Amino acid sequence: MPLLKVENLSVSYGDKDIVKKCSFTLNAGEIVVVLGASGDGKTTMLKTIAGQLERKKGAIYFQDIPVADPTEQLVPGHPHIKLVNQDFNLDEFHSVEENIRLRLLSFDKEYQQQRIKSLLRLTRLTPYRAKKATEISGGQRQRLAIARALADEPDLVLLDEPFNQLDFQTKNKIATHIKSYLKKNNIGAIMVTHNGVEAMEWADRILFMRNGKIVRDDTPNAFFNQPNSIEEARFFGEINKVQIADEYVYFRPSFYATKKEQEYNLKIPLIFEKVVQLGWYGAYYYKSGNTKVVLYSTTDISHLESVFIRRILIK
Repeated sequence: MPLLKVENLSVSYGDKDIVKKCSFTLNAGEIVVVLGASGDGKTTMLKTIAGQLERKKGAIYFQDIPVADPTEQLVPGHPHIKLVNQDFNLDEFHSVEENIRLRLLSFDKEYQQQRIKSLLRLTRLTPYRAKKATEISGGQRQRLAIARALADEPDLVLLDEPFNQLDFQTKNKIATHIKSYLKKNNIGAIMVTHNGVEAMEWADRILFMRNGKIVRDDTPNAFFNQPNSIEEARFFGEINKVQIADEYVYFRPSFYATKKEQEYNLKIPLIFEKVVQLGWYGAYYYKSGNTKVVLYSTTDISHLESVFIRRILIK
């Protein structure tokens, strides 16, 4: 039995359909990332799964039991599904510690203290435990929202761009700890993002949305190596397009070799133009025929006059 089952879900704002006939399942401990452009219905679908928005059509089952619409209950939401959205929904004039404690009032004091200590450590908020929510930064507020969502040990967490206010270093540390925590505790998760790299780092499966519809449900590896379209491919990084004979061929800037190999078997000529250093690696720009090409490398490759490429097969 899947933890979550979504069947033909449709959601509208007025006369406009935002989510259109979406179906998928999620197992306990599985992380599914919903990827797509802004305005494609990702956040709306997440809020509807959380029981906060009314469905136009379809059904949502959590542990094989229907999730009620907000019109069907006094307080919208589900006790075992927690949503972390972009407005954080914190108790502004309570401290960081109190914000977490308010989610644990039904538990005994010893468990509360143990749980608060654990969540503060997980989200790196221990030094700020006494500060009010209004006194901490946006990134710290985002981490506090995650701590609150995890407080009473939900079975499913819904994360709407949960790390978009964190700096790179903090994001990497926090995200790694939280993903490990979810896996260790067999908690299912759905994360919304428009960042393909983040999707690759987190997902067991990726749902790709376009214009309110789930157009593909697949593994990160399949999305990266066998995209269905150029639009889809570009969510996971830059794409080169070159003409070989009468055919256009696509490849990623890291998909090349200096010698012919089994997968790297298409040769293209290069004329070096410039290099842009991007921290620990460089983006090397060339002309190949009448086309601009970029290759990524950690060493100087400006001398290359040709390479063998590994093509992406667009379905």
